[in-house]
Amino acid sequence: MTITSKVQIYNIALNTLGVSTPLENANSSDNKVILLNNYYDLARDFVLKDFDWNFASVLKELSLCSIQEENSQYKYTFNYPNDCICARDIFEKGCYKLEKFSVASSLSMEKIILCNTLHPVLRYTRKIDKEIHYTCEFAMALAYYLASLTSNVICGSIQKGEIAYEKYKQILKRAKLLNAKEGADFIFDDETYLDSRG
Repeated sequence: MTITSKVQIYNIALNTLGVSTPLENANSSDNKVILLNNYYDLARDFVLKDFDWNFASVLKELSLCSIQEENSQYKYTFNYPNDCICARDIFEKGCYKLEKFSVASSLSMEKIILCNTLHPVLRYTRKIDKEIHYTCEFAMALAYYLASLTSNVICGSIQKGEIAYEKYKQILKRAKLLNAKEGADFIFDDETYLDSRG
């Protein structure tokens, strides 16, 4: 199943809670729509941050902050990308050895990244707010998480919310397996093949 709209995610969340009447759109004045809309952005960002989703992973060379923060552990201060939901790894440009880093707040309350490499490349989970780009696993996880947050208000059942949260955790476990299948940590070339046959 391909998820292409917010209303589909809402309907899966409602179905999980035992609400069978489908919503027609995600912008109506229906009380359930209003409630789900109140939770949606925070729930989406939480689910993006909660797991290192392949589809939302991006690399970006960081830019130096105009004002360098004084820190005994780190030499350099960099701007935190605007679309970053969660910083995952940092490595020096042209070198793929992972570097130590820390996320902090500047004196002006801006999010910053501290590290000891002068040309860092950040791998991070970016904010994606168009449902057309979501994988099936992510959309299902988001629907179950929404159901867990709203169960008590929508259907008056904390237990259904707990069941929805268990389904959410199961989806994350499944997503880890699917993520691991996308990509390769071993290159199988002709020479390796011939050696293995010898």
